[in-house]
Amino acid sequence: MRQIILGIAICLISFWGAMGMRASAAGAPAPPPAPAPAFELVTFEGESYSNLSLKGRPILLVFWAPWCNVCQRELPALAEFYRRDKPEKLDVVSIGFADSRTNVERFVKERPETFVYPTAYDEDRWVAQAFKVNATPTYVVLDAQGSIALVHRGGGVLQNLGFRELLLGMKG
Repeated sequence: MRQIILGIAICLISFWGAMGMRASAAGAPAPPPAPAPAFELVTFEGESYSNLSLKGRPILLVFWAPWCNVCQRELPALAEFYRRDKPEKLDVVSIGFADSRTNVERFVKERPETFVYPTAYDEDRWVAQAFKVNATPTYVVLDAQGSIALVHRGGGVLQNLGFRELLLGMKG
């Protein structure tokens, strides 16, 4: 019986994490979104993004690595979303990390049809560490106030109900 309860608890925690939800005790309201850590990125095209420059605009940060099989499947789907369904208000920046700059740049250059969104390299994993990213891919949505609105680890962010709700809010 104890193992069944533990199994159910693990499934619920995994479900909440996949849905981008925060667990709260006994139906208490979820805590307010946490402010994003300070960060600065410069894309391969020379564009600069930081938590200060993005105030007033929501952004989707996509942490990935060239060797990640899930990333290799997800990034083209993200490109399709970027071209067809992305709300105008939403910025998207892909962040290659957990590999050498050379490997990340080569991976991006070999896939111009995928990397239609700005892409940066996270030197020494500073940004990934600031956001506590420990898996690829990891998606982080910052709201217009610069707070973390959603964290999604693994594939399937485009099907995540929390992400879809955030997108609907941006279209209005």
